[in-house]
Parts: sequence; C-alpha cells; structure tokens
Amino acid sequence: MRHPDDSHDCPLLKRKVFWGECWVVQDIRDDNTDMDFAPEFFDLDKAEEICETCKWFHVED
Repeated sequence: MRHPDDSHDCPLLKRKVFWGECWVVQDIRDDNTDMDFAPEFFDLDKAEEICETCKWFHVED
C-alpha cells in the first residue's frame, strides 16, 4: 500500500501531489466527499478522463 507521503506528478492538478491528496480527489469522484475538501477545485468531467488514464490512485495488493 502507498504511504500518504508518497508523491506523484498529477496530470489533473498539474503539480506534485501526495497520495493522500490523490485519494481525496478519487473520493470526490466517487461522490463520497464534497468538493469543499479538495486540495484545490478541479473539473469532475476532466478528472474522469485524466484519472482513469493516470491510475496512480490504484494500489496493488
């Protein structure tokens, strides 16, 4: 499992993000968290396309 401090160049937010930030973005995409908790505002439609291509949020068991 990734550590929350692992980082990645996020193509959605166009900056380096911690895995915890990526996790929040995915939780928002899944409609489990409000956009108010996003590390910064992002377009949900754009996130659907970009995150599914990037897939950094997927963690291998």
